[in-house]
Amino acid sequence: RIFRIFEGTNDILRLFVALTGIQYAGGHLRELQKAISNPVANFGVVLGEVAKRGKGAIGIGPGNVLGDQVHPNLSESAALTCKAVDAFGQSVEKVLIKHGKGIINEQFILNRLANATIDIYANTCVLSRCSKSLSEGLESAHQEEIMTKVWCRQSYARIMDNLNELKNPEVLENYKTMAKISEAVCSKNAPVQGNPLGL
Repeated sequence: RIFRIFEGTNDILRLFVALTGIQYAGGHLRELQKAISNPVANFGVVLGEVAKRGKGAIGIGPGNVLGDQVHPNLSESAALTCKAVDAFGQSVEKVLIKHGKGIINEQFILNRLANATIDIYANTCVLSRCSKSLSEGLESAHQEEIMTKVWCRQSYARIMDNLNELKNPEVLENYKTMAKISEAVCSKNAPVQGNPLGL
């Protein structure tokens, strides 16, 4: 019984992380929607968004904005984190445009967003700690640098895997199928299939 409580708590916390994270993006999209409804009065806002989205469409992101915040040895790792944040922002926006308020019912999608969010947060923590160690010349700094670089590369791969699943039609179809399986189990309050031994 205790294990179920902890597992449920972990799942609920992941949903909370994802929903809290996309709340800001939802507010931004609402403001943008209002601005577009009256483009003449909000010309600057609309033009800024068009420029931002145009750059994003051709693959020009904001760049390595963390580069000057971390130790120079960690510039490449910071760039990966910035790329991950940019990809995350685009994914959140697409998901919100597609699902709107119904996103709260898309637990498989929210789980992927939460996983990406957690990895991005961990990246910033690791970069911050290692930058401090390198700047202070601590004895463990070289080891921390190696660990940070490995962590950031692996984390970036996980983040992109999670975000790419949100664009993959086969994966999205599997999510729908798993939701149907879940609904069937919940409605019966037990496994739907019988025992293979007939017991």
